[in-house]
Amino acid sequence: MPEYCRSRSSASCSACRRPTGRKCIVWANTVARLTGPVGVLRMIRGLWWMKRYLEERLRLAREHGGEGLIADLVRVEMEGGRISADEMVSMLFLLLGAGSETTTHLISGSVYELIRNPALRDWLEEDWSRAGLAIEEFLRFLSAVQVTKPRFVREGTELGGVRLKKGDKIMAMLAAANMDPQANEHPERLDLERRPNRHISFGTGIHFCLGHQLARIEGMCALQALFTRWPRLRLAVAPDQIRLRKRPGLRSIEKLPVVEGR
Repeated sequence: MPEYCRSRSSASCSACRRPTGRKCIVWANTVARLTGPVGVLRMIRGLWWMKRYLEERLRLAREHGGEGLIADLVRVEMEGGRISADEMVSMLFLLLGAGSETTTHLISGSVYELIRNPALRDWLEEDWSRAGLAIEEFLRFLSAVQVTKPRFVREGTELGGVRLKKGDKIMAMLAAANMDPQANEHPERLDLERRPNRHISFGTGIHFCLGHQLARIEGMCALQALFTRWPRLRLAVAPDQIRLRKRPGLRSIEKLPVVEGR
């Protein structure tokens, strides 16, 4: 359920409408399950259909206008904005993929931790105004996005006692930074009351996540809706049967079977 709710919200932001919104979810998931040669072939097919769909949406927005993200981008283009057709499609790819997948993993990981820790779930259910505080800790503790994209050293320097030369490729480990005891005391503990919470799950600087507030709101709404309707939710399988998806750079649960508790 979290995946469906999350992806529908992102699809709406990207001007995917029902029943096409469901197709957007399927396409985004084919890109997410990149685990081998077969996954690559599925991804290529999914990307081709996504590209065709987004190009058609852009064409319709240019001809008829409208509302939503795609229409807004077209207005910027028509007002003389320096953005090419390929850049527009690439931007929509990024927003749809990043917006649907990462917060899905935040929600499913948060649900798993709350089911495993009934005391934390009870604490949260006592006062849902605490959800914002809890989501910040889930962002830090789960670190759904584990690493950044590669960067290249522009000039020789030393970082953390390691000498880097111009042209070296480096990647920031967000998950490691979120577990840095110099930033957060006892980082190995899941503390929903943690203040301050110095995580960098959304990145920093000019690369700070565009959808950070949307992700926070969706996480809070999903948890409250789920546990308000099913307050005694529990795992339908043994905890050791929960597996993480084999996807470099992302921490995501493959499946999370749950049943209504008594």
